Amino acid sequence: MYMNSKKRPYRVILTRENQLSLHLIREELKSRKFFGALQDMGLDDCYFQPHLDTLILQSLNMDDDTDETFDAYYEIMERRSKKIDIDNDSIMRQALKAYKELLDQKRRHAIKKGR
Repeated sequence: MYMNSKKRPYRVILTRENQLSLHLIREELKSRKFFGALQDMGLDDCYFQPHLDTLILQSLNMDDDTDETFDAYYEIMERRSKKIDIDNDSIMRQALKAYKELLDQKRRHAIKKGR
């Protein structure tokens, strides 16, 4: 699967592992969009909101429990969830972009740690 980017096109080879990650990211983006709309209507702190953060970070081998990693993850997911529209192409496009950004963050973090 190819994604076009303003910077450069990139290819995502779909494996069993990244299909799981992409599916979790898609669901998290949809959930954030839905609960964000509820919050805009004044319905805050819903107990039933799913949190897939730990599963997503584990599926990407990014579960290092640092604030830096979680802050980057949170910012990416919040930004991408606000950009989705109510169609599968839009959701998948944002999920792929979030996936790529998370992998880029993982690489930057590894370089910083000297791995």
